[in-house]
Amino acid sequence: MLTTLKRLLGGGRRETETSAPHAAEADTAPRALSDAQPADIERFLEAACRADGQGQSPWVLREPSRLETLRRALEFTVHRRVWLQRNDEGVAHWQGRLLVLKHGEGEPLGMLLACRPDDEAAWQLRFFFIEPPWQGSGHGARLLLAARRTLNGTPLQTRLPLACKAAIRSLETAGFQRMHINASEIVSFEAPAEWH
Repeated sequence: MLTTLKRLLGGGRRETETSAPHAAEADTAPRALSDAQPADIERFLEAACRADGQGQSPWVLREPSRLETLRRALEFTVHRRVWLQRNDEGVAHWQGRLLVLKHGEGEPLGMLLACRPDDEAAWQLRFFFIEPPWQGSGHGARLLLAARRTLNGTPLQTRLPLACKAAIRSLETAGFQRMHINASEIVSFEAPAEWH
């Protein structure tokens, strides 16, 4: 009888232990990202400047005029969902989204800028970041998984320096595949379309 009781109690414990991770996964499952508000732009610019100081930003922002140009482009994106993309003929109007990862109604944990030339093209993740206090806690992968959910039905692509080790780990965790590395050690990643 004691053996039967131990088996019953042990079995109950195992069942609880195996069901607990599923409950935890449900709590941390990536939700869709929300659109950034004008007040979030400054936070994005600060992160881009930090990355530029480490040589890891897609923009060179050491001159105030360049920072102001990026600020105006982000404002345009927030208000109209249009990213102003420089090309050979001047400036093209691409689709653009500045998106935020939040925990409930709290402060943003991270953000990303996505753009694409038209409905048929893949979304390009131009820049993404996690706020310093939240780095190293898996939020980078959560941000990218949530981006895949938010921008569903379309592949996502991004390029970043090989030196961005934490960002690369987050991309791989979120299901992005490493495509190639160029001579400048810029790595290209792609995630296939997801449908939700």
